Amino acid sequence: MSASPSVIGRVMSILDLFNANTPLININEIAAALEISTASAYRYASELTDAGMLSRSSGCYRLGPKIIELEYLIHTNDPVLNASRDLMYGLAEMTHCNALLCNLYDESAVNIFHVPGRDPAKITYTKGLKMPTFRGAQAHIVLAHMNRRKLRRVYDRALQDPCVAPDARAIGEDWTSFTKNLKRIREAGYYISRGQLDPGVVGIAAPVFGENLEIVGALVLAWDDVRPSKLNEETLIGLVVQSANEISIRLKNESSSQPSAEDACSP
Repeated sequence: MSASPSVIGRVMSILDLFNANTPLININEIAAALEISTASAYRYASELTDAGMLSRSSGCYRLGPKIIELEYLIHTNDPVLNASRDLMYGLAEMTHCNALLCNLYDESAVNIFHVPGRDPAKITYTKGLKMPTFRGAQAHIVLAHMNRRKLRRVYDRALQDPCVAPDARAIGEDWTSFTKNLKRIREAGYYISRGQLDPGVVGIAAPVFGENLEIVGALVLAWDDVRPSKLNEETLIGLVVQSANEISIRLKNESSSQPSAEDACSP
């Protein structure tokens, strides 16, 4: 397939047809999404099937084996996850809460790992679902540490979307109050959400930073408020912040131990 943006955009439009409620798609849906003929839709589906991105199933198409391979690579090679996994298991065991790791991808936050706690809690956004931009502990922490220019772009765009604008205005009715409230979160070093994503679920998030102190994600403890942790909230905050700091240190140390691009290419 051509690597031109128009083709990549069409491929992504096809993949975006899949969601939690749509495991299978058909040629007519592909043609409608791309506004192309069924013959062209068959050609795209055939090429994506050959590439392993799609797989034929009873006259329809499902996600293919290449998607599974890519998920495996993320699970085994993602540096933030590798620096977090043992700490998350320890947190879940110690607190009985759910431990979640959220990665930031440009302007999108996605939970990439979830360690369930001993005490059950109904958590919608576990692994793989894109997080709301302005709701939840993860979102507030990510926004509080986001590059200011990017943050302004995200905020201004949200105000133009009637579905998202109320969530953005809940943080700040205007840009000044929005950034002022995020500054408070940044200075606190953590954020607690209560029922923002799921009724009755409390979440504590702390930031995870990369080598250059840029925000790369957030570590979260979440629990159902009818089954509180055996530890008090202040202790839980300390554990989340401490663990997030440890992940950040590990990422910095891991990065400094890696050879430079020039050294890696030297004979």
